[in-house]
Amino acid sequence: MIHKQSYLLGVVTTAAAVMFYMELIHEPTCVEKNTYVEVSVPYKKPDFTSDAMSLNNISTLNESKLMHLLVYIWGLCGEYKVPYEIVLAVIHTESSWQHKAVSTSGAIGLMQVKPSTAMSEFQTPESELYDPYVNVTVGIKYLSELYERFGDWNTVLTAYSHGPTITDTYSQNYVNNNFYVKRVFAGVK
Repeated sequence: MIHKQSYLLGVVTTAAAVMFYMELIHEPTCVEKNTYVEVSVPYKKPDFTSDAMSLNNISTLNESKLMHLLVYIWGLCGEYKVPYEIVLAVIHTESSWQHKAVSTSGAIGLMQVKPSTAMSEFQTPESELYDPYVNVTVGIKYLSELYERFGDWNTVLTAYSHGPTITDTYSQNYVNNNFYVKRVFAGVK
């Protein structure tokens, strides 16, 4: 019985010593936690219905399809961090919203994507570029890649129109003032 009492007395003494140490002698280390504040930037959602109605006069797509396509474009722009207004202006500049448009250089669809670019960059065959949803997906992804490379929209638009390799050789004055860049930015609301 004495051994049990001695054992229990030792346990209680040790526990008391640890508590005394933790409370009075040992200074607990303060761990600062990073606090994250979620900030939402006010961004007015476009009025897809009225935009589709205004585009219906010039587009080969019907109003319903246009409205759905505008919603799709807006979502892609958010995903790939490409300004929605710039994409709409590029489409208007490139094809005037004619989804089956083909340029003399062979560029196809709403965003006038070249089949060689679609295949080499995004493994998208030429035949799929006539689908407006595929076309804007490839076009927006390409604008996003160009922005990652060049970092400013004047150079991105010049590269989109002229090609990224030749754009590297242009002066900044040309990049900022060429006809294509001016035409696209004139269409930005």
